[in-house]
Amino acid sequence: MLYPWQQTLWQNWQLLLGQKRLHHAVLLLAEKGSGREVLAKQLARTVLCQNCDTEPCGVCHSCKLFEAETHPDFHYVAPVEEGKQIGVDTIRQCNRWAVETSQLGGQRVILIDHADSLGEAAANALLKTLEEPPADCQFILTAQSLDNMLPTINSRCNKWRLTMPNEDDTKRWVEQQMMQSIKLEAVRLNSGAPLATLQFVEQGQDIRHGNLIEAFTAFIQPPFTGIYEVAGLCTSEGRASLKWLSYFLVDCIKYQQGVSNCFVHSESLNKVQAVAAAVNLAVLLSQVRKVNELHRQLEMHSGLNEELLIVEWLTGFISHG
Repeated sequence: MLYPWQQTLWQNWQLLLGQKRLHHAVLLLAEKGSGREVLAKQLARTVLCQNCDTEPCGVCHSCKLFEAETHPDFHYVAPVEEGKQIGVDTIRQCNRWAVETSQLGGQRVILIDHADSLGEAAANALLKTLEEPPADCQFILTAQSLDNMLPTINSRCNKWRLTMPNEDDTKRWVEQQMMQSIKLEAVRLNSGAPLATLQFVEQGQDIRHGNLIEAFTAFIQPPFTGIYEVAGLCTSEGRASLKWLSYFLVDCIKYQQGVSNCFVHSESLNKVQAVAAAVNLAVLLSQVRKVNELHRQLEMHSGLNEELLIVEWLTGFISHG
């Protein structure tokens, strides 16, 4: 079942499918939390369907196998875990699948999710197959952006960008799913992505985010007590907490610069104002840069003493207080 914000792009694909003009390699660019895998699998299911050209019939042998996740001509590839690369051996296996005979006598589909996680060797291995595509083989690639993708891969694909709904529509959709009202800042903290926002609220991250911002605001006021409470809240939440604090400090900078709207923390402006009044601009700029660096450091290296590094970063506010 597709999401409302996917319908326009899907209708464009249906038009091409009906005209048998769909490119052999489709690259879907979509934000995390947009449900892009659902859309990509809908395309795969349709390409494999034995009865219909523009939507899966749901009743043929192919559709039944797809639903049971046992379709012999559908191959799904993704990183083993988030942040890891897709290795060259995995792509070599894709290339073998691409030239195999279809077991159901129809198309073969290879879906590479997080194609922006392809290592250079893996991307080069895929390139040759995309340049000389085997007959009746459909490649579907998904990625968050083109930034980490080889230009040569980009140029061999037909690119489609999934547009996110505006933040009011996202807020309304999440509220309908949960049957409760949510804060606009929950949407903004998740870049407007509906599924990411839904998960954020469902998992209680909105409450933990609020607790962290409250503790951080209290810590910033002299005599700077509560440093270990803030560090503890950050550590228990993980790297996401550092992104929240980065967004919050950027809001403080905006407030100091006289910006009157576009705040991520739209419902926590009293806390933004309190911190903006207590910390000068140079410190805010320095601490934003350092917290972003810390986030990258923790992302790249496991086994670091997270709490110690966060306490060290927080002391940057005290030493300039």
